[in-house]
Amino acid sequence: MHFRPAGYDGNSVLSVVRQYYDDSYGNIRYASGSTESNTVVLIHDAFESASYWSGFMAPPSYQGVLMDTHIYQIFTEELIELTEDEHITEACSYATGLKDYTLGVLVGEFCPAITDCATYVNGRGIGARWDGTYPGSTYIGSCDGYSGSASSFSSDYKTYLRKYWEAQTIAYEAGGDGWIQWTWKTEAGYGEEWSYSAGLANGWIPQDPTNRLYPTICS
Repeated sequence: MHFRPAGYDGNSVLSVVRQYYDDSYGNIRYASGSTESNTVVLIHDAFESASYWSGFMAPPSYQGVLMDTHIYQIFTEELIELTEDEHITEACSYATGLKDYTLGVLVGEFCPAITDCATYVNGRGIGARWDGTYPGSTYIGSCDGYSGSASSFSSDYKTYLRKYWEAQTIAYEAGGDGWIQWTWKTEAGYGEEWSYSAGLANGWIPQDPTNRLYPTICS
């Protein structure tokens, strides 16, 4: 069972979110009465730091609770301006931060994209930071060849997507309890750098996710 807040406005809503998580725990783990189930309760971090959730719903009073966090490097000017090598270094660094959570932590969303060029990723009719069409952003480069159909991606870009994907999954497994990539499939020809199925079909994601070409990339 997975809970994720749709949005919040400071402590007033965060307190409601925390109470909601706590109230829901018994209904999930003891749905049939006094017998505890093995259903995992996956709660989202509401985009707060690990320290904010320190001790919350922790064992031994609570069992089977995991924290869900989402990690992207494209939704701020600071992160989207990173070079390809810097993106990989940043990804590898998350292994340390994930260990700061009291609960086990799952990276419930990430992607190998290094641009925000995918259609509507910032909202309908809103442009991209990468090409300077997002309000207040500064041009970094053209979106051509970085988004859209995988058939438009160069071999060098596909190689990079493989390296970046591996760096992220290695870090999330080293620091946390695993990962789920967003997303399995996009509309054909649109934002396929986000697509797990396109990654499988085009070689930047291995059929066996443990079959890595760059196993020491974070070493």
